[in-house]
Amino acid sequence: MVCANWKQKGGGMANRQWRREEYDPIGGHHKHSVSAPAHNTDQDPPALLIKIRGLADGDNPIDLSFDAALLDYPEFFNTANLKGIIRKEGDRLDLTAQVSVDGKFECTRCTDQFERKISTGLQLHFVPPRLAPNVGDPNVHTYDPTSVSAIDVLADIRDALILAIPMKNLCREDCKGLCPTCGKNRNREKCDCSENQEASGAWSALKGLSERLRAEEFKDPTRN
Repeated sequence: MVCANWKQKGGGMANRQWRREEYDPIGGHHKHSVSAPAHNTDQDPPALLIKIRGLADGDNPIDLSFDAALLDYPEFFNTANLKGIIRKEGDRLDLTAQVSVDGKFECTRCTDQFERKISTGLQLHFVPPRLAPNVGDPNVHTYDPTSVSAIDVLADIRDALILAIPMKNLCREDCKGLCPTCGKNRNREKCDCSENQEASGAWSALKGLSERLRAEEFKDPTRN
């Protein structure tokens, strides 16, 4: 059985119950339950804990959803999802999964707000120190099988999803952007600016900067 718990920072736990997702790999049963609120303090960091004590050798399916607020990233909202398998081989645990979350972003071309689902693969390895590689790998974590009953994957999920956000994040592939001359959103309205005007407007600021830099270059060094 694979069991996952999630918790939030601070006193929010006083008004919120833990949601616990339980997974029984035998027969593929998927059970949901809610436990009573657990004691939590302001010092407790948010966590997404997957219980590993008693985990059977081989592949163990995992499919869970949790509050995107746990990711502590303002663009993420609604529900985040983790779906995949945890493979246990002795004391070695390998998590292979797909993670996803809904996001609200600003288009880098027209500045409109839009929503998009961010999804990416996740591969994590949890091993005892004796099995850890000599070269540091951010996807390899060490743990003590004799004392650790659960692994926290929240930070890894958060990092993977943030890295999956496109650097050029467009509201749509054919976004026309803003007119560099008048600033109108070309997705919604047309403007009367000609191509020559647009080119002049786009380069005018750079031209002014170039002239100022040239003036500084030839300035008399003896003058303050």
